[in-house]
Amino acid sequence: MRIVVISEEITSRPAEGLLVFLMHMCRYLSSRHDLLVLHERGEPDPDLDTRRVLKGRFLLSRELAGVLDCWKPDLIIYTPASGLTGFGMLRSVLLKRMAGRPAIVVALQARGTGKIHRAVSLWSAPDLVLSPVREMRQALDDLRINADFIMPGYDPELFRPADAETKIRLRASHDIPVDRYIVLHVGHVKESRNLQAFLRYRDWGPDIQPVVKGGEVEPVWRDHLRQAGIIVIDEYTDNIHEIYQAADLYFFPVSIRTGALEFPLSVIEASACNLPVLTTRFGALPEVLEDGGGLEWFSGVAEIPGKIEKLRSVTVNTHTKVADLSWERIFDRYLTPHLESLTSLPGGGQEN
Repeated sequence: MRIVVISEEITSRPAEGLLVFLMHMCRYLSSRHDLLVLHERGEPDPDLDTRRVLKGRFLLSRELAGVLDCWKPDLIIYTPASGLTGFGMLRSVLLKRMAGRPAIVVALQARGTGKIHRAVSLWSAPDLVLSPVREMRQALDDLRINADFIMPGYDPELFRPADAETKIRLRASHDIPVDRYIVLHVGHVKESRNLQAFLRYRDWGPDIQPVVKGGEVEPVWRDHLRQAGIIVIDEYTDNIHEIYQAADLYFFPVSIRTGALEFPLSVIEASACNLPVLTTRFGALPEVLEDGGGLEWFSGVAEIPGKIEKLRSVTVNTHTKVADLSWERIFDRYLTPHLESLTSLPGGGQEN
């Protein structure tokens, strides 16, 4: 099968969840199909066939039209950097029309579905939208746009439990204190991540040391956290799994829907490393993960000290909660069946 993946940005050194997802999806597809990746910016994996041909707000260009006409894909997959906003919806339709082939949109973040979506759907629509956002899938169904579930996964070769000796070694290599209880958060350092919850960490226990591994970093918040005694790691690392393995507990305080992917990649990766996890009931997490066994929900900062105390004394088996969520299994289950069904339809896709 000849597949074109289209996204504004792609990189082999991703610093946030959407780009990690896109990197692994491209690697999965390239190992099974003829894949071409079209993008506007970034530093793609050199093993992928990529072209920098997207331009402008609508991503259209003569170069793009020429590549699509020459390459003749069986199907296109568009992963909008901003999620399926109204303009993301319009771009998906324009790309589908230009390619003349079935189109799948992957939308990992919660976005409202409003007048632009409705207006565009009266003209055309992607053949399928894959998203973990239940409300968005329902809204698209109401517009008679096919929608189904997908979520991020993890690399089981990297993200796995570490023994006590390995933790000590990794802490030394990443300048993390070896004699403290490390509470980790991984993600963007900015207002929408609710990182102010960390500022009361001295109430959590005398040996607690928070560590925040940043993706995109707002300097004001980085400095604010550091002034409070929180370790902020703001440089890129290819070995992010080692930061998880060096920690004692993973803390996910995000409550604003736009603050993270609907199913946060960091919670999956922390669980794969068998860390106890303390998290808000964010997005699709409660639909996929059950509490207990080292995973606890919280709704207010007053609950945090007691929850951490509880997690320090339980038998942790969070890695079993995500054992079936490797990237390969995720794409086998939620992506490949749709590729086959869309390209097998007469005319190669639904009529819009």
